[in-house]
Amino acid sequence: MEPLDRTRAKWRAPGAGARYAGTRFRAGREARDPARLARLLERHLGPLPADAPGPALLLDAPCGAGRLFPTLAARGRVVGLDVSPAMLEGARARGAEALLAGDLAALPFAAQSFDAVVCCRLLHHLEREEDLVRIARELVRVSRALVLVTYWDAASLPALRRRLLPSARAPRRFARPRAAVEAAFVAAGAEVVERAWSLRFVSRQAYLVLRRRA
Repeated sequence: MEPLDRTRAKWRAPGAGARYAGTRFRAGREARDPARLARLLERHLGPLPADAPGPALLLDAPCGAGRLFPTLAARGRVVGLDVSPAMLEGARARGAEALLAGDLAALPFAAQSFDAVVCCRLLHHLEREEDLVRIARELVRVSRALVLVTYWDAASLPALRRRLLPSARAPRRFARPRAAVEAAFVAAGAEVVERAWSLRFVSRQAYLVLRRRA
């Protein structure tokens, strides 16, 4: 089984949606990504102009169990996509409506369909650079403005500790140098507009805001 297929299979397992919505983000972690994304969207998407034809259209991919939907819905209409039926079921249970099954490596949308595309907590599951490149290309392709992604920063202390004291178990999640992540999106046709971290060097979680080049 290919590495990307193993990641897909993990989240397709029965009960994956309930686990992700519950125990996966307990102890206050539930609010961290939504709060950070809300600030980034405010800075880069800005307030909706009074003469706009309608609210912004945003893609949440993978949407998982829908934990980002309230934050994104405050900015506009949201479409959620996930490869896992179990995850989509979890998202429906939380009130998400515009949902469909699909693969980030081949998004079922026309080019420049969305004002903003959000990809949270996926890239650190990708082992191969070629999978990162394919997904970066698709995320940029379907955006007409912003792409917001998260990844695990190889310059963080937890990532450094993992390299110095490797586990006997094969890694299932992967930190990458910031330059490597940015290079994949720049090659796909985007430019970096902001870099942010949950807690620089202490947390692996990093945020990258990009804008599609004209």
